[in-house]
Amino acid sequence: MLASLKTFTLLGIEAMPVEVEVDLSPAAMPKTTLVGLPEAAVKESTHRVERAIVNSGFIRPQDRVVINLAPGDLPKQAPSFDLPVALGVLAGSGQLISDRLDQYAVVGELALEGHARPIKGALSMAIATARQAGLKGLIVPSDNAQEAAIVEEIEVIPVSGLAQAVAFLAGQIDIPSYPSRLDQWFEQYSAYDVDFGDVRGQEMAKRAIMLAAAGSHNLIMIGPPGSGKTMLAKRMPTVLPQLTPGESIETTRIYSALGQLPPGQPLMARRPFRSPHHTISDAGLVGGGSPPTPGEISKSHNGILFLDELPEFNRKTLEVMRQPMEDGVVTISRALRSSTFPADFMLVAAANPCPCGYRSDPRRSCNCTPPQVERYMSKISG
Repeated sequence: MLASLKTFTLLGIEAMPVEVEVDLSPAAMPKTTLVGLPEAAVKESTHRVERAIVNSGFIRPQDRVVINLAPGDLPKQAPSFDLPVALGVLAGSGQLISDRLDQYAVVGELALEGHARPIKGALSMAIATARQAGLKGLIVPSDNAQEAAIVEEIEVIPVSGLAQAVAFLAGQIDIPSYPSRLDQWFEQYSAYDVDFGDVRGQEMAKRAIMLAAAGSHNLIMIGPPGSGKTMLAKRMPTVLPQLTPGESIETTRIYSALGQLPPGQPLMARRPFRSPHHTISDAGLVGGGSPPTPGEISKSHNGILFLDELPEFNRKTLEVMRQPMEDGVVTISRALRSSTFPADFMLVAAANPCPCGYRSDPRRSCNCTPPQVERYMSKISG
């Protein structure tokens, strides 16, 4: 018997539609085969799904089970296929009879006892569900419900595990759609822990920062250690305009896809402030890996990327930021496909005026020679 469900796979920060097809046929020995370009993490999930089915009170089919994840040319990496695959196996074996399978997309990882675990990229998957014709909503693990409910156009059905998902799809129970509280979350999480008004003195530096913030201009601050460069930079987001709902959702998608949303916080309502160490690699700064993942410049999208001790950064690493700064996006190309991530950020940098840091400091003397100062500052390209 053949069963089919809708789900999604995450590529970068985009959710791509995937159809889970499950076919069961009689066989002398039970065997489960997974096809459709699954990665190692997805292949391993078949054993987890089998135990989740048994431990949830259902019967593991003693048949030959073929699971196809279509389209076949799309790589599938995440464990979010556990729940749709388990439901497909139950539907194919006749243990789940439902007319709701075509109305809802399903995502979720399963524990061995059948409990639904949270996944990465739930917001992107909810957005993709809203774009799919014929889908009423998305079934997600309970821990992802707040995040997915940011999308008001669809029903978000939270489930605690496989048994509850089966009961809902079979019509045995009704689970109300998780309410969207976008305005409430936006107000709750938009306050900053610091304030630009806390700064005393530094009138010239504060005016320069206000002018840079007003026009979203990049900024470099040069001064001796202890002059307040880092303190001023950390307070810059508080003088920038508040994120719009669209900007907030776009920023949230990036952190959601990386699994880096703050605990209990479904929405990024503050402008990001990222401050990577000067030993960061090219891939860590602009993104990379296989599959490609966003780097610090994308995590700074709609916010500030602060590079402290700018001359200490590898010059080659700094050069790779040129194109993303001009375009507002970064494209990571790999052999099979490329991924494009948003990277519209304000660059704020801080540097010492010389190797020792005390040039022009009235309190301490500088022993750096002019050639040393020139070499130090030449590390910063125009």
